[in-house]
Amino acid sequence: MKKPIITKLITVIAAASMIITLSACGQGPAENGGRDVEPIPSSGVSETENSESEVDTNPGTSAEVTGAEVSVTEPSNASGSDSSSAGTDASNADGQTESQENGNNNASDPYEAFMSGSAKAKYRGTGDRTSYLETSVALQKGKSYTMDEIVEALENLNEYVPFKLSSEVRYFRIDCGSDGNEEMLVEAMFDPEYTLYMVIKEIDGELAICYTQDGWSRSDVVVHDDGTIDGSGSGGANVFITDKAFVNADGEYRFFYGCEETMSLFSEIYVMDGSDYKTFMPEGLGIDQEHTGIRDYYFEPDYEDRKHYYMYFIFDDTYADVTTDADYDDSNGLKQKFAEAGAKTYTQKEIDELLQKRAKEIGYPGSVN
Repeated sequence: MKKPIITKLITVIAAASMIITLSACGQGPAENGGRDVEPIPSSGVSETENSESEVDTNPGTSAEVTGAEVSVTEPSNASGSDSSSAGTDASNADGQTESQENGNNNASDPYEAFMSGSAKAKYRGTGDRTSYLETSVALQKGKSYTMDEIVEALENLNEYVPFKLSSEVRYFRIDCGSDGNEEMLVEAMFDPEYTLYMVIKEIDGELAICYTQDGWSRSDVVVHDDGTIDGSGSGGANVFITDKAFVNADGEYRFFYGCEETMSLFSEIYVMDGSDYKTFMPEGLGIDQEHTGIRDYYFEPDYEDRKHYYMYFIFDDTYADVTTDADYDDSNGLKQKFAEAGAKTYTQKEIDELLQKRAKEIGYPGSVN
């Protein structure tokens, strides 16, 4: 049987419902350590001009980088920034600039060289999670590129959707795995509404692109300064999707888990098994359809490879979880329907145990929930 076609994130979600349901699936609103990280103004731009230009030109797409020590330098590349801004330092929480901490002027810093356009990073084809800004199509595996060349390749990617760099490329120093060795997060915004995120790491004397992902108005990406990555988005009017991943200290991308949550059961329910599926309707099962939800957890990033772990839950009018042990009695009509479709249903406790086991296996450094 062919797999159903899943429409990508097409329905506008009420903000309150989004916050409530994403939190239930282990992914609440992104936090930023209590403060925002702002890029340093390019050379020749006054503080007043910069503050006026901080209006978000892409309000549907959000990205945050947490942590106190962040270095941002605007490059002399396709973004059109002045090359004299290269080497600009960001003050950290202790008031020191990054150059002062490192005891140099970044003369031998490969990340500064990439930002200035004098160094290239190799596209390895690993950790590629792009959907629209398809670096797997625009870039050649094993070939190295400057940022200018990456931008040009993406702008020429699709003749029907003319992507165009819409603002200066931004760079952030992060520390994947918190081992004291820096990596660089690159953020590039393209019209009409897409943002590319890349993590670049120096490996064996050369820069390597370890991770790429794109975000848009209904699919948010948050890269934290320890290399952990949170994604969230909408899969329909009452369907919410979240996932967690990370780039480790060796520059390896690891997918932790994803969760697709359906709130209120008024339409056909799909029970997936690889690329095959079975369906059933929720009517006549003796459940309160309006106050029942389903969560589908998986540990594989690729759709066709996923093993699915289903759970259902009961919530009240305030969206608080009120599930009891009695709801998982073998007499429950919804549990019986899942069993008939060949799928086991898990309690929240069992799901939490699976997540903890998975986190330990892959060395996930962040909070599981």
